[in-house]
Amino acid sequence: GSVEGWRFFDGEDESRVTIAHPVLSREIPKAFAAAARAVQGMVFGERANAGARKKFAGRYLLNTLTNLAVLHRERSAVELAGAFDEVPALLVAAGPSLDRNVAVVSAAQEHAVIVAVDTALRPLLHAGVRPDLVVSVDAQPANARHLLGLPDGLGTFLAAASSIDPAVFPAFQDRTFAFRVNDHAPWPWLGSIGLGRPIVRAWGSVLTSALDLALTMGCN
Repeated sequence: GSVEGWRFFDGEDESRVTIAHPVLSREIPKAFAAAARAVQGMVFGERANAGARKKFAGRYLLNTLTNLAVLHRERSAVELAGAFDEVPALLVAAGPSLDRNVAVVSAAQEHAVIVAVDTALRPLLHAGVRPDLVVSVDAQPANARHLLGLPDGLGTFLAAASSIDPAVFPAFQDRTFAFRVNDHAPWPWLGSIGLGRPIVRAWGSVLTSALDLALTMGCN
């Protein structure tokens, strides 16, 4: 349960201390050390989440409200569940190794589902690779630039957090699957009016969200 354990902590509480029981630490040192590392990881996770909420909560909220028409019109990411059962998936992120590996991705595109993060979309298109699905989580306008001004008739589908910049969605009209990454406002209200969306795990990286979606789709 340590993966979700950060939810038990208050990330803004700087007064917290960890007390090591002397007998337990002496009698079961390996297990005790593992438990201590798990707690430290949970505290770090909640502090990171608290920092992100403080920095981005306003933008998340306003973007989601602005995108209400998109939520109403487009599909829910829940429809992706089992869509590619036992089909191989290639997850593509932007990074130094992409240039070296793009030929491998190109050769495999007829035999696998290509799931790209938003920052990898243009490099793939430049190399002649059309991803089946592009994933976007970041709500900042600067990140939206990776998904604007794309070629006509692209055909790639978008799986995105409903809080991304509203400028992105028109380019993927009728090809969008929406999700959320938390339970914060306005989701309690949206859920009450039938606009709830599934949670896709992020853990600070859009690549983690792409992996979570690939598992949800049943890829092997």
